[in-house]
Amino acid sequence: MDRRHFLSAAAPLALAGTARNSGAQTSAQTAAPPPCTPQRSADVVYEPTPMAVVETMLNMAAVAPSDVVYDLGCGDGRIVVNAARRGARGIGVDLNTSLIDWAQANAKAERVLDNVSFLNQDMFTLDLSEASVVTLYLLPELNLRLRPKLWKELKVGTRIVGNAFDMGDWKPDQVVAVPTRYHTAYLWKIKPEHKQGL
Repeated sequence: MDRRHFLSAAAPLALAGTARNSGAQTSAQTAAPPPCTPQRSADVVYEPTPMAVVETMLNMAAVAPSDVVYDLGCGDGRIVVNAARRGARGIGVDLNTSLIDWAQANAKAERVLDNVSFLNQDMFTLDLSEASVVTLYLLPELNLRLRPKLWKELKVGTRIVGNAFDMGDWKPDQVVAVPTRYHTAYLWKIKPEHKQGL
């Protein structure tokens, strides 16, 4: 969503979940993005996901070079950039064009531009079928609204990792409490039963 997130796809109060394993941030990550007018109003307010949570989310999803990681509500791009640092391909999605520019700058600073893409697009209209990992930091009602799309478009075995909020009665496969501002990370996996009746 690193946000994570953030706007329309990312983290409430920011997420999508850049990054150094040490938790240090580049100057591009510490500067606030300029205001902009998104395509439609944002679903949540931008708030960066703490780096300890970013690392936890990527570890829970066991992100590897073979993965394609979509961060819904990518904000400053920290989840996508850190996924790329692990060799994965990352796609960040956000409604805020200024945050997209900021994420691009962070990816350039971390020298992972060849492995990342940032889309100024609505997560509810974006085709997610290519993803093997989806990260998000959304409010509960947005998670529930997004859930049918995840079940429909994602392949069996795809991992979804969320920061702070669950998916209602969809029981997570793993829950990890991160001792950083009381964040909790949730992991779900798409299973064959999620495809039934679609």
